[in-house]
Amino acid sequence: MVNRHTVRRALSDLQEKGVVESTQGRGTFVCRRRQPATLHRRPRFTEAVLNQGRRPDSRLLRLDVRAASPTVAAELNLPSGAPVIFLERLRIVDDEPVGLSLHHFSAERFPGFPDMYRVRGTITQTLIDSGIPDYTRQKTRISARMSQSREAEFLRLPRHIPLLVQRYVNVDGLGRPLEYGESLSGGEVMVEFTDPAH
Repeated sequence: MVNRHTVRRALSDLQEKGVVESTQGRGTFVCRRRQPATLHRRPRFTEAVLNQGRRPDSRLLRLDVRAASPTVAAELNLPSGAPVIFLERLRIVDDEPVGLSLHHFSAERFPGFPDMYRVRGTITQTLIDSGIPDYTRQKTRISARMSQSREAEFLRLPRHIPLLVQRYVNVDGLGRPLEYGESLSGGEVMVEFTDPAH
C-alpha cells in the first residue's frame, strides 16, 4: 500500500512536468498530446495532419439550412436572415477529439451542398464538384473563452480549460467570400513570419 502523501507528491511532480492535469471535482487525468495549429493561406485539415504522420478523421454533428445571423450574413455579404448551409464537425486526430468546426455557406450559391457533402465527406471535394477548384483564407480572428458543457463534452476537456476560438473567412479565386467558419479547440496556434528576403 502506498502512503497518501507519497501519491500526492508524485501527482504534484507529474502535474509540474505537464504529464497530468487535475480538475477539482473531477480528478486527475493524463494530458493529451497537443500539436499547435499553424495558420495557412490554404488551410486543409486532413493534409496538415497527414503531413505530421498522424491520422485525421471527422465526425458530422449537424448539417442543415438555417437563417444567417447578422454576423454570418455580414461576413458572407448576404442579406441578414438569408438561408445558409450550416455544417458542424468534430475534428479527430489519432482517435482523440481535437476541435469543433462550424462552417457556413450561402444556400443560394450552393443549393446541392448538403447532399453532395454527405456523399463526398469533405468540404474541399464538395466545393471542387460545385465549381470551386481552390479557396484561400482571407482573414482569421483569434480569441478565447470558457467552454460550454456540450463543447467540453465533445472535446473531453475540463470546463476550466479555455477554448481557443478562430473565426475566419475563406474566399474563392476571385476574392468573393465563400465560407464563414469558427474553429474551437483546447490547443494553441503557431504563427510563423517568413523573411521575404529568403
